Amino acid sequence: MAFSNRKRTPKRKEKARTWRRLHKWVGLVLTFFVFMFALSGIFLNHRTAITRWDLPRRWMPRQYVYDNWNNGAVVGTLRMGPDSVMLYGSNGVWMADTFCRGLSPCSDGLRPGADNRNIRAVTATPDGQLYAISAHTLYRFDGTARRWHDAGHALPRGEALTDVQAVGDTLFVVTRSQIYAAAPPYDRFTTLPLPAPDDYDPRVSLFKTIWVTHSGDLFGLPGRLLIDLVGIVVVVLCLTGLVVTLFEIPIRLRKRRGDPALPLRRAWTFSFLWHNRLGSLFIVLLLLIVVTGMFLRPPLLIPIARTQVKPVPGSTLRSDNPWHDRLRRLRYDAEGHRWLLAASSGIYAFPTFGTQPRKLDNTPPVSVMGLNVWQQTGPGQWVVGSFSGIYGWDMTDGSVTDYDTGLPLGDSMPRHGRGRPTFSNPVSGFSADFAQGPVIFDYGYGARIASDPEAAFAPMPDV
Repeated sequence: MAFSNRKRTPKRKEKARTWRRLHKWVGLVLTFFVFMFALSGIFLNHRTAITRWDLPRRWMPRQYVYDNWNNGAVVGTLRMGPDSVMLYGSNGVWMADTFCRGLSPCSDGLRPGADNRNIRAVTATPDGQLYAISAHTLYRFDGTARRWHDAGHALPRGEALTDVQAVGDTLFVVTRSQIYAAAPPYDRFTTLPLPAPDDYDPRVSLFKTIWVTHSGDLFGLPGRLLIDLVGIVVVVLCLTGLVVTLFEIPIRLRKRRGDPALPLRRAWTFSFLWHNRLGSLFIVLLLLIVVTGMFLRPPLLIPIARTQVKPVPGSTLRSDNPWHDRLRRLRYDAEGHRWLLAASSGIYAFPTFGTQPRKLDNTPPVSVMGLNVWQQTGPGQWVVGSFSGIYGWDMTDGSVTDYDTGLPLGDSMPRHGRGRPTFSNPVSGFSADFAQGPVIFDYGYGARIASDPEAAFAPMPDV
């Protein structure tokens, strides 16, 4: 046995050298990217703390630059009068005429930062008051001063807002977990009762589970702080790895010339020791971050996007609220005398708050990323759009048609409301308020007139 071990020793040493070389040179090539992943991850773990900071889009790759109202610059519009339209989206709020001419910004009063100027919905009350929501703020518009004011003091802080609607004289604000209502003067909100739906499943999305595991939010603030520590460790590993790799050559050259190399040698030794110690100590958490991160983007995201799993015991995913982190949009169907509720699990209907929502069948396909367009265009006629395309929905007979072609949805297409994201028609917005007719806003291409896709829409100002 001793002879056999001696024969294998050189092979083991050679394998160890090979792995060290791979670790060294592959790591050197990837250092910048890994460093940026870790640093940006730490910032994103505390998103609200950095929302005031902006980077010019001209510094970003071309796909992030606004062109022809793309990148969600417009998600919707509101007709303000016979000759004026309000546009809103990721680029804030704008006013224009019905041909989208004479554009003027209308974002005064919105909190600084692109994240805070990302307006997701605007609604008007019967007395003419305007309310808008960003991800975390409810705004009220002062028409005299043409300025927005924070109106969310009566809402619980920290909840992500998803929709705002005025029905009759009542203002409804939807968060990801609750629906709130307020009567004039809209300074006091009450939580509306919303029982579990008829298809309630306590399981949660595997994608969501992986997402909050990757960020540490699975266990709230302590979990996020632990992942922050791992991010700092990754930054240190990147820096010490650079020292270990790049200092070797100058140390050797100095030794050959007979020059002192002690300071460099000390820095190399210190970096080498801590690089190995931190890597060994945090290896499990480092692997967890890498593996979970791989599933947050295609292609590995695609097979898990619809998978449901039991919530992790003791985690933030467990809740007594059956709608926890599931609510998206709210509409009132006047013809059907019922409420329509879009959630991550589908579209539901119920006559009054407090009655059990019933899931609707034969709904248009909706991307896993949620609805971007949900607008009534006539009695029983709705337009539904997401990153899975845009569709016409006739609620009188349940038929669904491709909005662009008018053709019925094929039997091969999903009719349960769940559609895969499409690269050819990722719809981010829609408007029926312009004189040119309905306008579809594609996330990548930008604005196109539905009746004449080749015709140019109004140019977007430089921002």
